[in-house]
Amino acid sequence: MSKAWDVNVNGTTHQVEYKPGKLIVNGQKYKVKSQNWFVNMIDYPITIDGVEIRVVAIGNKVDLAVNGVYLGSKEPYVPLNKMPAIANVFIGISCIAGFLLCGWIGVLIGVLFSVLYARMGLTGKTGAVVGAFVGCTAIQVVIFILVNFVLLA
Repeated sequence: MSKAWDVNVNGTTHQVEYKPGKLIVNGQKYKVKSQNWFVNMIDYPITIDGVEIRVVAIGNKVDLAVNGVYLGSKEPYVPLNKMPAIANVFIGISCIAGFLLCGWIGVLIGVLFSVLYARMGLTGKTGAVVGAFVGCTAIQVVIFILVNFVLLA
């Protein structure tokens, strides 16, 4: 999940590299930490010559925002703290309830859907976040029922 960029700031090229848990800017290393317990969510600011650069990671997708625009997707930068609170609540519920219902498979399903909650929440699609949560919960409940049906048979 390592990713590197060459960023031109005021005519000077700077190297920015993201590796899980660390950020390397022109050879200088910084420790970065996820803002969420269950899903890798990083929004790390860097200022080079007065230009704001942000490394944003959600799950295994990493992009660099320079002056408010992502380099990879060309979309406007949205801070992770703008994600609706309900998405964070759903992330916790999906992972913890998934573990309680189906063990590690439930956690894996919860984490996969949690990445969707974060991405949809940042685009302002709260209804889609709720729909994804309902779908995730339904899948986890079906797996719970199937596992218990097999164990009782």
